[in-house]
Amino acid sequence: MRALIFFATLFLASIVIVRAQEESASPTAEEKSYPEVPKEYEVGKETLSPDGRFALLYPVRNEESDEASVPNVLVRLKPYAVLQEIDIGNGVGWIGSRGAPAAKWNGNNFVAVWRKMKWGDEYLVIYEIENDKVKRVEKPWPEIVKYFDHDFHGRFLKKYPKESDTYTFVSDDPHEKNFEFKDHKLLLKIFADNKPNLAAGPHWTAELHAVWDLDTAKFDKVDFQPGKIEVRKQLE
Repeated sequence: MRALIFFATLFLASIVIVRAQEESASPTAEEKSYPEVPKEYEVGKETLSPDGRFALLYPVRNEESDEASVPNVLVRLKPYAVLQEIDIGNGVGWIGSRGAPAAKWNGNNFVAVWRKMKWGDEYLVIYEIENDKVKRVEKPWPEIVKYFDHDFHGRFLKKYPKESDTYTFVSDDPHEKNFEFKDHKLLLKIFADNKPNLAAGPHWTAELHAVWDLDTAKFDKVDFQPGKIEVRKQLE
């Protein structure tokens, strides 16, 4: 009797083990496959729309080349269709690479897309989707740059004309959100620095807090805050 119980227990245990192995081998909801997506691409899982129908695609990286043969695109996953080529900024970004596009959704109709550069986020653009097509492209970034350019050239370079005519948008605080949707608005907090690498010399900073209206494709409010200009000493 004991032998019979032992073999029955062993048999049930083997069934449990086999089922557990089958479940671990089967794809989870987070590991969905997208058979209609071209083989040259991979889906940016962090860029999926709330309903899972839209996403950004990234070229599959070719280890033998630093150039991608296909652009980043915004797509409908099923049935597959390209809605928009992401032509903002420079170059094409693989997942996790410098300059790769990122996305944040407001429902399933608005998506903010930008490029994650070395020091911060740049080249913001907003796509409005309707009937599975891009209805409108909103471009707040050129307007944002105008505010910083005006202050940098008029206030800083006028005082230090021999300084480099460049500055950098920075996002060095992980707790600070540069772009955040709230209803039909996009809240913006943008920071710029001419020497984000802490180099010595004349130092300029500025920041912009603004509200972009998604319905009118214009700024509702802009609060531009010039920083103090100072001469930074060489770090020892």
